[in-house]
This record gives sequence, structure tokens and C-alpha cells, in this order.
Amino acid sequence: MVREIIGQFYFKKTSNGNLFGEWSNNDKAEIFSESCDLIKAGNDIYLGEYISTWQENGKPISAKLTITRKQNNSPLFFLKWHGNKFGFEGEGMLCDDILIGRFHEV
Repeated sequence: MVREIIGQFYFKKTSNGNLFGEWSNNDKAEIFSESCDLIKAGNDIYLGEYISTWQENGKPISAKLTITRKQNNSPLFFLKWHGNKFGFEGEGMLCDDILIGRFHEV
């Protein structure tokens, strides 16, 4: 039986609109870094499309990250990472301008 990947993350937004943060999941006993380059800005903080990059087993992995509101005017965010052979979805919220949340494999 294959175990579903479930994890947590945080992101901080830079003055240039990019993101940097860290993540962990139920398959690893470490905390890893992640950086995201803004490719299309949304109309509010954190909203938009990014190219997200992190490492797994010493190899770089990239995915398109889309951040939207969970619902119109909701304080919650919906995140979707989409790669060639994988995908993750998550939810987040702001705490002192830091986006924190959880994600799962889809």
C-alpha cells in the first residue's frame, strides 16, 4: 500500500513578489526549502502563478504553483502545485503576512 504524502509549509513574500519558504511531510524527517518565482501576479497578496522549485533526494524539482482564494473574499487560500508526473493541493492562511498551511498529494 502506497502512503499518501501529507505535509505543511510556510511562504514569505519578497519585495520583488517572489516567495521563499520551507516544507516538510509525513515521508521525510527533515525540513526543506522551497523558492517560487512570480510569473503572473494576482490582484491581492500571494495570489498569482509561480514556478516553484525544491529538492528531493538531492535533485531539483519544479512545478507550476497557482495560489487563489478558497472562495471569493475568503481569508483562506487554495494552492495547487502541478508537475509533469505529480500534483499537490493545499490550503493556507495568513499569520503576520506569512502564508502557512498544509498540502496533500493528488
